[in-house]
Amino acid sequence: MRDLAIVATDPAFGGGGRALTEALWRAAEEVGREPELHFLRNPRLPGDDDDPVFTRSRAVRSWLPLPDMEAYKLWLAAPRVADRLRRAKTCFVCAPAASYGYAAVLSRRAFGCWAGTTVDDEWAARRDGVDGLRRTAHATGAPVMHRLERETLRRARVLWAISAASRRSLAELARVPEERIRLVHIPVDAERFSPLPDEDWMRGLDTPRLVFVGRASDPRKNVTLLLDGFVRLRARLPQARLTLVGAPPARSMPEGVDVLGEVASVVESLRTSALFVLPSLQEGFGLVVAEALASGAPALVTPSGGPEELVRESGGGEVLESFDPDELADRAEALLRDADRLLDMRRRGRAYVVREHDPSRLRDALREALDELDAG
Repeated sequence: MRDLAIVATDPAFGGGGRALTEALWRAAEEVGREPELHFLRNPRLPGDDDDPVFTRSRAVRSWLPLPDMEAYKLWLAAPRVADRLRRAKTCFVCAPAASYGYAAVLSRRAFGCWAGTTVDDEWAARRDGVDGLRRTAHATGAPVMHRLERETLRRARVLWAISAASRRSLAELARVPEERIRLVHIPVDAERFSPLPDEDWMRGLDTPRLVFVGRASDPRKNVTLLLDGFVRLRARLPQARLTLVGAPPARSMPEGVDVLGEVASVVESLRTSALFVLPSLQEGFGLVVAEALASGAPALVTPSGGPEELVRESGGGEVLESFDPDELADRAEALLRDADRLLDMRRRGRAYVVREHDPSRLRDALREALDELDAG
């Protein structure tokens, strides 16, 4: 019998779902539990046999051939996963959307759920950027996905959200009081994501570099706004440059843009950036913003949910009022011309992340949650 069954998305997908799973996995090991991962395998994604998460996982493969019918695949796979969950001591759902944890509902046992956002919030930010086939597939599967999501949230004995914005959305969807949902931040390794000395960082302002990290190919990341804003900024600050880290967008790049693609580590890109910019339409939290603040990079973000709350609470950057490229250029220019303000943001942002995203907070929350679930 496994000690702790974690129900999650396919870790090969990466992104926020992978970060969420890894955080819970590490915390579980640190409190003395032995986790095992259960997920629906996406055949289009490569697995890694050397990955420690994959070596202790039990994937379920779907026989449904249609690639975009995720709701029906989850629904059909849930009974098989549920049977495995009944043999574990404790069960925890950990996924970007709670619908991936419906197997925990079918297991008819107490479980915890740590969800990143809702299906509707994420889809609203992505809908206009996908093709007609995917929109049709989503419309067909949405009723099923909503049912899986709502049932998972409502049946969870322990319910967590990753940001105040996601907590509001989850509470509304599940029709439960916000107080029922605990806010548990994704931890950040403040030793790994550490800033350059102020003097070294200040020298970089002579040729300021803006940085974006994420899947620029994802329409939800809204990188077109950043590129259009950067063109306007560079007309005023010709020495400015922009670095895109991660899967690039399918378009030609303006002058002054460097595309790094997938990299082994984003640490150096963050700690050497004059300004980190996240132009997303929607984010449940936006872990990379917290990593940027820990690295001493002031952040400029859109009103996209989790990131705007993080920036406002920390004082580590600014939040745009709109999704207008002229405003982005204006605010970026004003910040880059005000070194004293950037230094203040840099210090405040790091102090906030070190305090609020310390890994010990997740460990304490998980220890308390597991005690409650085990007692049930």
